[in-house]
Amino acid sequence: MIKISLVLFYLLSSHLSFAQTFNLGRFSIAESRIKLNLSDFVIHSQNPDIETKWETDSLQWIRNESNLLVPRALLQIVIKKDDAKTYIDYQKKTILPYKKNHFVETEVYIDLFNPDLVFIYSGNNLIDKISISSQVTPSLNFKQLVDYSCSPYEVKVEGVDDEYLSIGCKMNRVGKTWNERPLLEVTISLTNLRTINEATPPYIVYLNGSSPIEMKLKGPDGKFKTLKISASIPEKIHRFHTSLGFGPYIYQADEGTLSRNAQLAPSLMGYAKYDLTETASFKAFDALLWEKTFFNNFGLYFSYDLATALDGRVIINALLGFQGLRYQYSKDTSSVSRVIYPQGFEVLYKHAFIENYQLAYGMFLSTTDEKYTNAWLRYGKKNFLELNYIKWGHENSKISMWGLSVGIPFFSAL
Repeated sequence: MIKISLVLFYLLSSHLSFAQTFNLGRFSIAESRIKLNLSDFVIHSQNPDIETKWETDSLQWIRNESNLLVPRALLQIVIKKDDAKTYIDYQKKTILPYKKNHFVETEVYIDLFNPDLVFIYSGNNLIDKISISSQVTPSLNFKQLVDYSCSPYEVKVEGVDDEYLSIGCKMNRVGKTWNERPLLEVTISLTNLRTINEATPPYIVYLNGSSPIEMKLKGPDGKFKTLKISASIPEKIHRFHTSLGFGPYIYQADEGTLSRNAQLAPSLMGYAKYDLTETASFKAFDALLWEKTFFNNFGLYFSYDLATALDGRVIINALLGFQGLRYQYSKDTSSVSRVIYPQGFEVLYKHAFIENYQLAYGMFLSTTDEKYTNAWLRYGKKNFLELNYIKWGHENSKISMWGLSVGIPFFSAL
């Protein structure tokens, strides 16, 4: 188990390094969830002495300042003059072109779902104004990027199936602690459509129930479309959650010269979590095995996120706390009770193989001479499967157990 943990840490460290390498200041590289063709994005230039084109290998998906997943690509601009007074104004930034073969040229990253105008000047004279639009074609929703952050709330978009757009979500807690209600913040970015007053994206709407929100948006042809957004939002956000697990376990127990090998026994698992913030919580567990041998292992831990990778889909968190143990080999032997302090970690992989399903690997390791290992692999959503291995030993008492349990939600509160 320890070797497996070290290998997993090495692989995750590699992923973390990869993500950090491609961190672009305020932005970070993300994965694409829709197929996008640069040929669908038309470049409009009015000056025949200026050539523009997309650099085909430059397409990237980034998570921007609004935490919205959007595509960007490099727009190459070639000005067929050797003019030292030429410069480009884009998003209130001045870009100076470089000289190449008696021309001047440069590249500008364009947010394809919110393309601003590119102004080209020679001195004080505006010599071109470049705009971007996307082709409107029937698409059966393949142009609509709904981020993973919206998946738990079943966000649906209607009315603009033929337009490129990106939608991201953030759940806010409103009200007093233990009596909070959900408020879903939805951020939208589109290539062609704008509000009536020509305000540029991203746009933000708030949903606090199942009733949809409708927005009238205007296209470049002056025609209006109605964007309709709906979601499934719970009536209340709970901070305290519990689950129960049941399953067969195989165990081996020792007490001095007494020994039991490969014994099959039922198990009962309990899990609890109290959310302090989005990245910190208290977690508790209880593992009970009771057949010819009795073994109970419970723990209370403070958990907090250490790092994220792969656009937030991989989370590594620490587990700091203590555990209690009670062991009795048989009814004819005395019981052993211990308080121990193993510390651990858990690696979470969100949307693993299936959207909204989570894969987790975790482990507790002893920080003293007392032997203890607890490792688990869990997969599921509200219901889950868990493969668990626990090994403990103190003086003449030893037990090891492993098995597969099925977890189900028990109750939520606060």
